[in-house]
Amino acid sequence: MSDLALAALVLAITGAYAVRWSRRLAPPWSELPVKTLAATGLAGAVLVSEVGAGRGGGGDPLATGALALAAIYVLAPIALPSLGRGGAYAVARAATRALYWTAPGRNGIDRVLAQAALRRGDLDAAGRLLPDDADLLRIQWWAAAEAWDEVLAHTGVRAEVGDGPAEGDNLALADDARMRALLARERMEEADALADRLARDAEAEDAGPLTDRVATMAGARLAAARGRLAETQRRLQPAPPGVPAHELFAVLATAADRAHHDAAGDLWRHAYEAAPDGVRPRYAAHLEAAGLPVPHVRRRRPVATLALVAAILAAFGMQELLDRTLDPVLTSVGALRPSSAAAAFLLGIPGAPEGDALWRWLSYALVHGGILHVGFNAWVLFDLGRIYERRRRAGDLLGAFVLGTALGAWATGVVQAGDTVVLVGASGGVLGVAGALLADVLRGRSDADRALTRTLVQWMALITVFSFAVPGVSLWGHVGGVLGGALYGFARQGLPATPGVSRAAGAVAVAALALAAVAAGRVVATLG
Repeated sequence: MSDLALAALVLAITGAYAVRWSRRLAPPWSELPVKTLAATGLAGAVLVSEVGAGRGGGGDPLATGALALAAIYVLAPIALPSLGRGGAYAVARAATRALYWTAPGRNGIDRVLAQAALRRGDLDAAGRLLPDDADLLRIQWWAAAEAWDEVLAHTGVRAEVGDGPAEGDNLALADDARMRALLARERMEEADALADRLARDAEAEDAGPLTDRVATMAGARLAAARGRLAETQRRLQPAPPGVPAHELFAVLATAADRAHHDAAGDLWRHAYEAAPDGVRPRYAAHLEAAGLPVPHVRRRRPVATLALVAAILAAFGMQELLDRTLDPVLTSVGALRPSSAAAAFLLGIPGAPEGDALWRWLSYALVHGGILHVGFNAWVLFDLGRIYERRRRAGDLLGAFVLGTALGAWATGVVQAGDTVVLVGASGGVLGVAGALLADVLRGRSDADRALTRTLVQWMALITVFSFAVPGVSLWGHVGGVLGGALYGFARQGLPATPGVSRAAGAVAVAALALAAVAAGRVVATLG
């Protein structure tokens, strides 16, 4: 199979997922899902053409151009929201405007970007991104900005609130905004009536999880507004899934404030520390009003994720230079690229220098099969690594990556013993990070954790399909990576949650990777 046919197969499989996702963002036959579907079909056509022609090279320029166009529209619905989650709203919006030319096509992406901005507390960005038809999202934006009169003016009749192609249980979010507005304006009788109606809605057989959550929070907010701290605590036990921690602390702090309880200051401090940057000024005002110091919160940046992505890309650049400079290495089973001879995990290849060395269990993550391979791994590591690193720490990210890489090689060696194998790529380590993240979210109770669990499982299922469908992709390297990462993730949960444990794991991981890289470099010296 040619490289072009392989890329077309990967895009066609990815497109099946992207079409389903795009239909959740926009009406079924609007521009966004239609372009994604057309791009998926184009990738399939290139695949059929390449396989039918039996090409072993790179294919003709027309097919290459068609596949490049297909890649843009297959990957855009997945990549643009990722940019939004990373805070790159301007880049994501500019790309959306370039790729989609109708309001439904653009609004689907803009809605996701605005939601990401709201979660980060970036109200200015959310306001710029809000589509005209996102009524429910606009109400949430007004509530986040404490524009209570606007909220009250637009939430009088629940049935009039809409928000794109799918509403359903989400309409309860308008009731949540209205409850907060009524309490802010001290319209207590209306707040009582709304809380009673929400309680009845939550008891209905067809009540969704959002309705139940909003009803619980409405009762807690009402108790807090009346200074009933004990009742507020009772209503929030257990904590409603999906409610950010800073919001729970703020409700409790309000109850403590109204009850003139000494715990109010500590609760406002906890709310401040747990809040995203854009929300913290609101909590800082409460602390300053009480004469309390505003704590310094160090923003945790995903430095390990960025450093690891940079290292993988730099290693690929060195690999390309090496493969263009040195001659292939001849073995009894054929020629190897110099980079593979130096660093790949090898099975059944006599004559390769130090071919059975243990350091190859890690060094294979530093070489890749091509630009598509390294680009996909870098993208997924950047997307998932930031999430896991922020949930844990830099050392945990590195530990999960290294253990996933090592177990990817181990599983391949156990299952494929006796085969001829050249294993390259950071997929095992990337799936190690995914496995560790899955171990974390499996124990989470929030809606976000459940949604992330579904996404991870779907993504891993897609990787499994790739492993079966795409020649040369290592199923057992992927399986071992997930197992290694999950092992690290569950083990980390059982260890003390102190920074020292994470630092130790990171130090061991960096040392192991560095030793493997040095050993591979020593082999390169012998090849030259």
